[in-house]
Amino acid sequence: MALIRLNNQSISSVTALPSGVGGKILQVQSTFIDTHFTQSITGNTATALNNLTVDITPSSASSKIMILGRLFCEPSTTDQQNSGIFFFRDSTKIRTHDSASVGSRNDMMVSLSTNYTAQDANSTPETFNGFTIDSPSSTSQITYKIGYINGQSCTLNVNRVVSSTNSSIYEAGSSEIIVMEIGA
Repeated sequence: MALIRLNNQSISSVTALPSGVGGKILQVQSTFIDTHFTQSITGNTATALNNLTVDITPSSASSKIMILGRLFCEPSTTDQQNSGIFFFRDSTKIRTHDSASVGSRNDMMVSLSTNYTAQDANSTPETFNGFTIDSPSSTSQITYKIGYINGQSCTLNVNRVVSSTNSSIYEAGSSEIIVMEIGA
């Protein structure tokens, strides 16, 4: 069996990857929810969804974190066209619209892409998908969360429509947040 050498060093002498070997996925953490829950949303207020959180502790301050999220929901309001999602790093909203710019009323990452504006508690759930890269510059534990905003106060039904009674005639789904540490 041949001895493998990296940068002309034996395996026992290697303490770090050779230069130019960044971009590898170092760890993956996720939270997947396929059960129904509700959460109160105050109109035009950025709200972290209680159950859609995930913790990660980066191994290096130079690592980047890729965040992927999807939300299946229906609010108990007629203002779905003003709803959207974004991500929190701990309590800080990240990677959203520049709030100093015009048109930043709700400061969201992904908004609902439909013209449907009448409440239909039996059908038409909203689905959101978002992703971004974060540079937290930390080796402490970080909690990432999916955030939601709506133009009106409402009860947000996650993973089912408002009127669902666990009947097969109503839509139901799942929601998830995934974080990946990417080596620099």
